[in-house]
Amino acid sequence: MTDTAAALAPLVEQRGWSTATGHLLGWSLLVVGGGQVLSGAVGELKGDGDALTMVACGVFVAAAGAALVRATTVPARIRSGTAFGAVTILWLAVCLVGAVPFWAAGVFAHWDEAIFESVSGFTATGGTVLSDIEAQGASILFWRQVTQWIGSIGFVVLALSVLPLLGVGGMELLRAETPGPDSDRLAPRVSDTTRRLSGIYVGLTALAAGGFLLAGMDLFDAVGHAMTAIATGGFSPYNNSLGHFDSLAVELVAVAAMFLGAVNFALFFHALRGRDVRVFWRSGEFRFFVGVTVASVAFVSTVLSLDGYGSHSVRDATFNVVSLVSTTGFGTVDFTRWVPSAQLVLLALMITGGMAGSTSGALKLFRIRVVVAAAARELRRVRHPRGVFAIRNDGRSIDEAIVSNVIGYVMLYFLVCVAGVVALAALDVDLVTGAGSVITAMGGVGPGLAETGPASNFLTVSRPARGVLDALMLLGRLEIIPVFLALRAATRFRRAG
Repeated sequence: MTDTAAALAPLVEQRGWSTATGHLLGWSLLVVGGGQVLSGAVGELKGDGDALTMVACGVFVAAAGAALVRATTVPARIRSGTAFGAVTILWLAVCLVGAVPFWAAGVFAHWDEAIFESVSGFTATGGTVLSDIEAQGASILFWRQVTQWIGSIGFVVLALSVLPLLGVGGMELLRAETPGPDSDRLAPRVSDTTRRLSGIYVGLTALAAGGFLLAGMDLFDAVGHAMTAIATGGFSPYNNSLGHFDSLAVELVAVAAMFLGAVNFALFFHALRGRDVRVFWRSGEFRFFVGVTVASVAFVSTVLSLDGYGSHSVRDATFNVVSLVSTTGFGTVDFTRWVPSAQLVLLALMITGGMAGSTSGALKLFRIRVVVAAAARELRRVRHPRGVFAIRNDGRSIDEAIVSNVIGYVMLYFLVCVAGVVALAALDVDLVTGAGSVITAMGGVGPGLAETGPASNFLTVSRPARGVLDALMLLGRLEIIPVFLALRAATRFRRAG
């Protein structure tokens, strides 16, 4: 027992703070601290001088987490307002704590750069402010990849167990697909769902790591890239990302891993439980995801070939389409040099993202399907004003309240993007760079356009502009609404005080 935990123990026995936020924060800090200790251990094996600093940070964070876990209990029922606040506070706290090793090891000259790298990691965005990634020690490089792996499993649990219950952005459509128990009690549902999803997540990561090993990577690279591929994060210990290897085998493994990471994890659960892989194809969203991906690869590879790109047209188109539709952001080439039509397709994929309930970011394809179906219904109503046309999802009618919820969320998403572009323009960021940076931050993709493209980094924009992007990364990853409602609750609390 740590000194802090020992000091709090008598208080716990007497009172036992009943706070979901504090208890979940304690467990989150334990996981983050464990990740930092693991990263330090990896660095020590690689002879990294920053290993002890990383371990010290991890021990301190884990001790604080253990103290919080001992000092708190979870209420029998958690109100939606509490859940919104807890989600926002947890993510903010974890991002701040995750920045400590970068600062303590002297990686960055300014504290805001350490925070940007941490936020980019835990939100699985993949944008970086490191000018020379390969100059860093193994513990820092591995910690960058661990942040994405931890952040993404946290988001999957959030998407499949918390947001559907709270009716956020149409995510209640996922209730039928959620592997947790049919209970209206939030805490048991999260606990049960976390165990099941974590097992699938670890299994997919191990599978990807094995694939990378067979493709020729060493153990350090294979495990690190497997974590960020399944997490659809995109951090790599190399300046040229996966282009460093210039290997078709590595790219094929990465494409498979990124694709799997962008698939609804509930489908993996149902496939394993029923031992029937046909569950994937029975999902309309999965078929839509496959169709969008294949059509995009076909289009981009065709226009590249017609433009005289060469024999790598299909290879590079496949890798970059999957990388961006999954919002991973791994790079092999600078796609900002491609013809405008190919770039427009990639930009659209950065907005749509992969499937709901996956580690992928952005809008999610299920929302795109609902919006397109709603638009088509309005056209039909013009011809048949008295007609009743239901919008269906996998054979089931979608409640009109959910349809309105989805449309409202999509509009809010684009309004936030517009506000972000305006804010960056006010900070002297050019329009193309600003638009690309906002879209990649909101979607959790990583590379943007122009000065923040895959061949560059986010040091090219000012510090205030990166602060705006920090906020956008968190907003996009947390599905916007929980953050806004948490801010609204905080404002009401201050007024009441």
